Amino acid sequence: MPFFSRFFTGSKEQKLPSLAELLEVRGLQPEIPGLDDAFIQGFDTLKARERESAADAIASLFKQGLPLPPPWHDAQHELLPQIVPTWQGERDPYYYRPCFDNLCKRILFAGEPVPPEWFKIWDISEDDVMDLAMEHLEEVTKEKSFVRLSSGIYCSNFSDGLDASRILLPMCWNQLFLGQNTFVAIPKQNTLLVSPQVLLPKLAEAIGAAINDTSSDILVVTMYQWVDNKLMPASLQDPHPMIQPQREFRQMDLMAAYNAQAAELAKMQIGEPCPLGVIRTQQGRTLTMTSWMEGKPALVPDSDVIGFISSTGRPLGLYWRQTLPRLQRIQGTPVEIWGPRRLRFEEFPSADELEELECLASADVHAQIISPGAAQQGRPAQGRPQSEQSQAASASVSSNSPVPAHLRGLSLGSQNDD
Repeated sequence: MPFFSRFFTGSKEQKLPSLAELLEVRGLQPEIPGLDDAFIQGFDTLKARERESAADAIASLFKQGLPLPPPWHDAQHELLPQIVPTWQGERDPYYYRPCFDNLCKRILFAGEPVPPEWFKIWDISEDDVMDLAMEHLEEVTKEKSFVRLSSGIYCSNFSDGLDASRILLPMCWNQLFLGQNTFVAIPKQNTLLVSPQVLLPKLAEAIGAAINDTSSDILVVTMYQWVDNKLMPASLQDPHPMIQPQREFRQMDLMAAYNAQAAELAKMQIGEPCPLGVIRTQQGRTLTMTSWMEGKPALVPDSDVIGFISSTGRPLGLYWRQTLPRLQRIQGTPVEIWGPRRLRFEEFPSADELEELECLASADVHAQIISPGAAQQGRPAQGRPQSEQSQAASASVSSNSPVPAHLRGLSLGSQNDD
């Protein structure tokens, strides 16, 4: 059977169920596209347990509207890995495996993601298929190099649309800046950026340029750091000037996940998906903020701040989300969906209950933050906050640029082993 990696001798067992019989039990007719004579003949070589597993996989693919796999002897030569955000791996009906923080890897055949059911039909383990895909990626990466940009950082030049996947092959980029801390970014599938720590502002600028380029979709904009032979989101300590750009990049990735999630939740009609945005304090720090409006069950994301709004549209103030568990009457239940966590709340806090929460900004400041004028001007809103915390958090809606202009081109000085 061309769909399987190995052939079995005819089984001595008698009266094994045919593919047609197994599909009929599963509510399907054998006239499924792709079930040709070669497929059926190969199926007849399988033992009972393997037949059941393959039939389950065929039925699952059919019900999802996904195609049957190509023959293994053809497919095995065209497998490649792909990197995507974890939320996308969880959402889509394809095989995926988490690899780094907020990233997972999938397998492509002819440029399309492979469903996990294909492995059962091929009778090949997931590990073996992924290992083979990685071998192919290593092979097509040979004899190709990075381009040194005028800024001093390096950009991939593979011209096959799998540049971001090379983040899985550290041996092809972790020696570009010997003796220095190495940082990488994959803002798009066709872009892999590599930088030493001293050029992080230039890396942030390159990410910003990729964001503004609308020719292809954004992948992730978080900066990653190679530490002790491991890749993780760059962790920078005060007073490092790139802490805020990295914070904004991570917030953008989080908002992308929540926005995609909200689109699906709207179809489920189980509550109102609370939108997630970003506000900026007078000190330049950005905070994620969600708006919770009274009147409907709310699906609240894990934000830094919640802006409560009455049923008449009146802003009630900004409060730290972490203090929400103080309210015994208001208990959220986890929403069963892919991606970052949301809690569903049926009750809206009363005025007395809001007093129990930790206030970030008063209702007046809240009104100025969400007003079109404040958002359009992109400057700190003026108001009379209720506390020192509120005064420190007088904020405006953040601008679209993920990188503060005053950080572009900033020199970080010499880099040492520390």
